[in-house]
Amino acid sequence: MKIIVSVVLAIMFFVLLAPIAMASEWKEDQAKADQYYAAKEFSKAFDLYYRVAKIGASHSQDMVSQMYANGEGTKLDLKEAYAWSVLAAERGSTEIAGRRDGLLQQVSDRNAAEKRAEKLLSKYGREALQRKADSKAQIKHNTKSGGCTGSKLGCR
Repeated sequence: MKIIVSVVLAIMFFVLLAPIAMASEWKEDQAKADQYYAAKEFSKAFDLYYRVAKIGASHSQDMVSQMYANGEGTKLDLKEAYAWSVLAAERGSTEIAGRRDGLLQQVSDRNAAEKRAEKLLSKYGREALQRKADSKAQIKHNTKSGGCTGSKLGCR
């Protein structure tokens, strides 16, 4: 019985530490991307910023936007630059919002840029990421509580 309790406690401990480890990992990736950028290793910086941007880190979203706008580590694409700046500006920075507005003025096809921004918001925007987190938490809760027995019932 002690072994079972010990195993359960160990599992709970690691489950509780997982979000902390993940938070630490993305912060490390973002810091490493900053180092790559400072060293003008733009391709490496872009790859890391992009990965972190998809989980909602505003600084990385802003850097992805700037790198698209300048063609650093990726092709120059003002539509993408604008779309990523919309995500970055969600966090309320007036400086980023100013860059976003400036990018929209430079885009040749504003409708396409705004549609791309909507698509990114639906995948990586604040609300979309919160819905994903809530869904995962609900699935985890249902699985633990025995409320779900399989994928045909809506659980994964």
